[in-house]
Amino acid sequence: MKILVVLLACGSFNPITNMHLRLFELAKDYLHETGKYNVIKGIISPVGDAYKKKSLISANHRVTMAKLATESSDWVQVDDWESSQDEWLETLKVLRYCIAIR
Repeated sequence: MKILVVLLACGSFNPITNMHLRLFELAKDYLHETGKYNVIKGIISPVGDAYKKKSLISANHRVTMAKLATESSDWVQVDDWESSQDEWLETLKVLRYCIAIR
């Protein structure tokens, strides 16, 4: 029986690029080739405005761009939970959230 995997990418995605999306495909292909894993979902989680990175586009715009970039994907989606938080979150908190909603 294969281990089910959800790939998670946290980051600014300022803006999202084709290479961000390609990383999901490369990871999925690699895990599939091992014969041990079945990647069932990919999640893009843009950081929120509280991150305070200089020249960071608003979270709303980054989420919208990411959703447009993934609209043709049947397995990669954008989750806006992290970007809607009032404070910056460590990646572990985002991971725990993703596990809890699965």
